[in-house]
Amino acid sequence: MDTALATPEWQQFTEQYWQVEPIRFEYAPKGSHGPSLRALAYTDRKGRLVLPPYQPHLPLEFTPTKTNASYRVQRQWLEIVRLLVDDMMAHGIRDEITFAPVVSDPRPWAWSHFRVLPRFTNFIDFPFTMDQADRVARQQANKAHRAGFVCTQTDNFEDALACLAGSQRRKGFDYGLTREGMAMAHEVLGSEAFRVYVCYSANGEPATARIVLHRASGRACDWLAGTCAKYLRSGATQLLISHMMADLQQVGALGYNSCGADLEPVAYAKTTWGGRLMPQYSIQGYAFRPMRHLLGNMVRFWKKRSTLLRDKRTAGRFQPAPCGRSSRHDCGRKTADVALSSNSNPAVVAGK
Repeated sequence: MDTALATPEWQQFTEQYWQVEPIRFEYAPKGSHGPSLRALAYTDRKGRLVLPPYQPHLPLEFTPTKTNASYRVQRQWLEIVRLLVDDMMAHGIRDEITFAPVVSDPRPWAWSHFRVLPRFTNFIDFPFTMDQADRVARQQANKAHRAGFVCTQTDNFEDALACLAGSQRRKGFDYGLTREGMAMAHEVLGSEAFRVYVCYSANGEPATARIVLHRASGRACDWLAGTCAKYLRSGATQLLISHMMADLQQVGALGYNSCGADLEPVAYAKTTWGGRLMPQYSIQGYAFRPMRHLLGNMVRFWKKRSTLLRDKRTAGRFQPAPCGRSSRHDCGRKTADVALSSNSNPAVVAGK
C-alpha cells in the first residue's frame, strides 16, 4: 500500500468529511509464514461497502510467500482472496468498489456472481522528462511559459476552488469539496501529502489547479483538477502538469497515477503524457443504481447502433452479405464449405 490513500491521515479525513467508517480486512490463514492479504475499505451507515466520493480506488496489498513458481502465487491469490470476496458479499456493496491495478485477477468475484467491470488509468514512472510527452503537450506548456504563466504549490484554497468550479460548471458535476473540506484535508494530511498546485496567468489570475495526494517513496495520486474557461487553450494545464511532475520527483515520489482514463476525451488527453495504460477492476453488487446505469447503457447502445445503421444506409455504405448471412466471415466460410464439398481434393481448392 504505497499510496496516500492507505495512510491513517487519509482515513481520518475521509471518515470525518464523507461520514463513512473505515474498515480493514486482514487475512493470513497460514500464519506469518504463509501468504497474506490486506485491504482498506469504508462502510456507510447501513454497513455496506462504499467507495467514498472521488476516491480513485481502495488500497489492497497481497503478499505471497517467497517463491519463483508463478502457479504457486496464482494459487495463493485464489485461495486467500476468497476470504475477502465472502466478506464483501456479507457486507454488501453500495454502487461499486474499484481496486488499484494491483488486482490483476478479479475472477474470484465473478465466480461469486459479482459484476466485474474493467476500468483504466495511466501510470507514469519517475524519472520523467518532458521529452517523454507528446509534441503538442510540450508546445502548449512552452506557450504558457512564454505568456508569463507561473506555477506554484500553494495553500490558497480559494484560488484552487475557483479553478475546480470552472470544470464543474462546464461539465455539470460537483466534486462536493468545500473550502472547509479542503482546509480540513490540508490540516489532517499536511502540505507534504496534500499538495495543491495552481497555475497563475501573467496578470495573477488563477487559471488551472490540481490537487495531488503524495506519499514518500510511493506513487502520487491525481485527486482533483479544474481549469477556468478563459484559460482552456492557454497551455496552462500542460505547464502545471509539467511543474507538478518535476515537483513530485523532487519530494521522492516513485511515479504518478493519473487516476482514471475511462472517458474518451480524458483518455486522449492523458495519452499525451506517455506512461502505461493500466487496467483496474470495479466490483458491483446488484443494487438499484448500478442496474439503472446498466439499463441506461443498454438503451444508449441500441440508440447509437440504430443511428449508425441509418447513417450508413443513407450514405450507401452498408451492404448486406450476398449469401444472406450476418457477416462477411460467415459468408466466406459458407463459400469455402461449398467448394470443399464439390471437390474431394482440398489442394485443388486451395490452388496448390
